[in-house]
Amino acid sequence: MKRLFTSWTLLCVLIQLWAQAPSGYYTDATGSKGKSLKTALYQIITDHTARSYKQLWTDMQSTDRREDGKVWDMYSSTTDFTFTSDQCDTYKNEGDCYNREHSFPKSWFNDASPMYTDLFHLYPTDGYVNNRRGNYPFGETNGEQYKSNGGYSKLGKCTSPGYSGTVFEPDDEYKGDFARSYFYMATCYEDRIATWNSDMLAHNSYPAYAKWALDMLLRWAAEDPVSPKEIARNNAVYKIQKNRNPYIDFPGLEQYVWGSKTGIPFDPDNYDGGGEVTPPNPDDVATPTFTPSAGSVDKGTTVTISTTTPAAYIVYSLNGGSLRTEESPVYVEITEPTTIEAYAMKEDKISETVSATYTIVSTLPDEGIQTFKKVNSTDALEIGKRYLIVCEDKNKAMGAIQNDFRSCEDVTIETGQIRTEVNGNGQPFQVILSGQEGAYTLYDATAKAYLSLTSDKNKLHNSDEANSKNAQWTITVSGGQASIQNNAYKSRTIQYNASSPRFACYTNGQQPVALYVNTTSGSGIKEVVATEDSLVDVYTINGQLVRQNVQASQALNGLKKGMYVIKGNKVLVK
Repeated sequence: MKRLFTSWTLLCVLIQLWAQAPSGYYTDATGSKGKSLKTALYQIITDHTARSYKQLWTDMQSTDRREDGKVWDMYSSTTDFTFTSDQCDTYKNEGDCYNREHSFPKSWFNDASPMYTDLFHLYPTDGYVNNRRGNYPFGETNGEQYKSNGGYSKLGKCTSPGYSGTVFEPDDEYKGDFARSYFYMATCYEDRIATWNSDMLAHNSYPAYAKWALDMLLRWAAEDPVSPKEIARNNAVYKIQKNRNPYIDFPGLEQYVWGSKTGIPFDPDNYDGGGEVTPPNPDDVATPTFTPSAGSVDKGTTVTISTTTPAAYIVYSLNGGSLRTEESPVYVEITEPTTIEAYAMKEDKISETVSATYTIVSTLPDEGIQTFKKVNSTDALEIGKRYLIVCEDKNKAMGAIQNDFRSCEDVTIETGQIRTEVNGNGQPFQVILSGQEGAYTLYDATAKAYLSLTSDKNKLHNSDEANSKNAQWTITVSGGQASIQNNAYKSRTIQYNASSPRFACYTNGQQPVALYVNTTSGSGIKEVVATEDSLVDVYTINGQLVRQNVQASQALNGLKKGMYVIKGNKVLVK
């Protein structure tokens, strides 16, 4: 099943033989380039016949049939499915059955039509592997979370520059296929994609994809060029939907829309062999990445700025100050709210400039009884402060994450105040307010994650990243109640479900919540009072226990630089 081409010439011959776009189909795009070219293509391909979800089972028998008559599965290398009889009902293992995979996950566009049944991004795939993929973005990974048979598909932390979340990596054989599916989605649905939600998306109509994702997709398309399989499938889908994928009809067209040829007018009648796109030049300078990614961090956290280009320099500034130049990697200690801007440079080449903003986790001690006061107005919200999310009617405060919701813990409310221990088992969990008005983030320093909503359902998730709308919230306080509205799914707010006790996200019908802010004063930085028989616990500023029942005189020995909490006092290790 592997595709082998001896030269670009053979590929071009194959394209000429099999490409069957009707005469004049792309005429209206003639002379367009870059962003305007994408809009011209959108106007050509957007109107098409929408299928029912049930019809796809039959459609795929013509769009995704191997030469041996079996199902063409692009997620697994070991399947041998027969159409109809091996359709998924239930499955336990790879190879049990096949289903209809939205390679561009349907949750990203809220299951809306006609995207839901568009064959240009729907493929038959192994049900079990598809389930492991879920709605994670495509990316590149070492597959530490999951690998399909033979390591054909992988799931794990992204290793592509610019993103560190969990991703699903298909086999090299089909990366170009999926890249061209994604180029199609950004073009066919140019009028809608800005409202969709994924870490791969830029929340605009052009370029539509986040830089890390677009760079990767362009590279995938160049490294895995258009194949006879794709050309045949393009023709088969055209017979069903009455529209085409232009990125298959014109190999390398993505370079005219997003890449190195955006200044060249498109001419469908005299296309210059755009499939012969030169793969990325290894001498080009890779855009810097930041580790950890932007968001709330402990005071004293070291941010690493690096590029994958060997022997490159990092040019950067802090909070708009003067430029500094150092060899990659560069290390920056965060001691105050900081915005870093940086680009990479090697000889006469420079990368794109990127930025990351960091806020400081509050240094209030988490040990012992804390005092919280009710927030009565939106204006009273303060970045960096710690808050409880509370259902006052039921005397419950939000606790730790449990599956797809947050637990509820008992609190006593007296004259607008709550006094309680926090962040332990059976205790309320504080969240730290970060971000900005209209795009606040709620950081759980104990779980080291942001409250997030990744699907339009009654759930409440965690996210490692703060820069997507899923992890951003619009917060207003009126009449003593707080509306905590998710920016990705604006109909959903954090509410308390009394009938199935939990905090989650609902459209309506549940108990309202309020915000209570931590007013416990810090006690200043103190030395450890050492006595021979004094046993203490040592916590990080975030409340993480690092040492338990150690002698006070030895409590700080060997700890790295930073702030710690012992008996409610902040202690600095230099």
